[in-house]
Amino acid sequence: MAAEPLGLVAVGLSHHTAPVVIRERFALDEAGVRAELDHLHSAGLVREALLLATCNRVELYAVPGARGVEAIREDLLRRRSALIGEPADRYLYWRDGVEAVRHLFRVACSLDSLVLGEPQVLGQVKNAVRVADEAGSLGTVLNRLTQRGLWVAKHVRTHTEIGRGNVGVGNAGVHLAQQIFSTLNGRRALLIGTGEMGQEVAKAMVGTGLDELMVTSRTFSNAVAVAEEFGGTALPFERLQEYLQRADIVICATGAIKPILDGAAVRAALKARRYKPLFLVDLSVPRNIDPEVESIDQAYLFNIDDLTQVMERNRAARESAAKEAEALVNREAERFASRFSDLSIHDGIGRLVRKAEALRQDELSRTHRVLEHLTDDDRATIDAMTKALVKKLLHSPLETIREANRRGDEDTLAILMRAWHVEGEPLDADPTPSDTDS
Repeated sequence: MAAEPLGLVAVGLSHHTAPVVIRERFALDEAGVRAELDHLHSAGLVREALLLATCNRVELYAVPGARGVEAIREDLLRRRSALIGEPADRYLYWRDGVEAVRHLFRVACSLDSLVLGEPQVLGQVKNAVRVADEAGSLGTVLNRLTQRGLWVAKHVRTHTEIGRGNVGVGNAGVHLAQQIFSTLNGRRALLIGTGEMGQEVAKAMVGTGLDELMVTSRTFSNAVAVAEEFGGTALPFERLQEYLQRADIVICATGAIKPILDGAAVRAALKARRYKPLFLVDLSVPRNIDPEVESIDQAYLFNIDDLTQVMERNRAARESAAKEAEALVNREAERFASRFSDLSIHDGIGRLVRKAEALRQDELSRTHRVLEHLTDDDRATIDAMTKALVKKLLHSPLETIREANRRGDEDTLAILMRAWHVEGEPLDADPTPSDTDS
């Protein structure tokens, strides 16, 4: 029987379960992540929580509070269903115990990514850990889980071929652009925003013979930095419409929460271009180019989901490495769950021993008040005798608990912990080894 680490649960949606129109409604920036973590804790829904929010997934990893997993489920479904205007459960997946551990490890290793082996997700996981840590949302379980997950991801990237070769939205963007323009030689591209994926596409296009790259951003200094890196030209954001008509290719990758290019802007640009084709790729979630643009003649709009089929073709070369990585992830997930189960049992034993010691001290205090005539030697003798008595009384129950844990007998463990009234208490960060000696 596989060990289950402390009621850990993972819930979320991704490109596997939800289209971009749904994912963009779930999208959270860093402030939104902090607000969500604050809500989960203040509502008593979690003891620990980590929220991973990217363009392609929004996932919560949590150790439930006293109200249990169902309280998290009810709160999440109620608020998110109201947000999207339909039942959210059709888009969500749930994992618990070792499956939640395995899922986080797979995500960090980019085994669950839109592009198998892409490196960006590991940085996104690290950032999610940082935000949760700064919010005081990580405890013993998630601290250890995330650190192990990051180690597994680094090990996979170092010891397998999963991250090798050309993959990602950059090459997919080039491929799609080449379907519209047989060659990018002599073409001009306009990069709106300086997001990581936008830069990846721009870099790939520059490398295939792009004649000119224009870069604009609400923060002009960011546009200047990216333009200098790629040998392009930085443009003021307020002149976007003016330069839109000069571009054959538009790459949009900003953090805006609503479209910055609408149908009217694209129609005006096409008219000024004498209706020469305009290729647009929207890498933003929420989308930054109005989906209406897709219906405009000579405007070819693609979003992040449209790049999926192109990127899937790059998976074949990585399948062998992915199998090796999957085996490592499965082994490490089972090992982590087993070790955390042992940690939980040791912690329960520690609480039991500390509870017995507290009772012993209470009784000694009462005895000393009644027998005030006792000498220091007498008190030391009584202390040693009662300590030995408690140790002998606990020996058999503790051995039974350890044996049940070795067998994976969770029912017996639950009964024993309830009998000693030590179940359901928060896990101590560092159970003291001496407390668990019998």
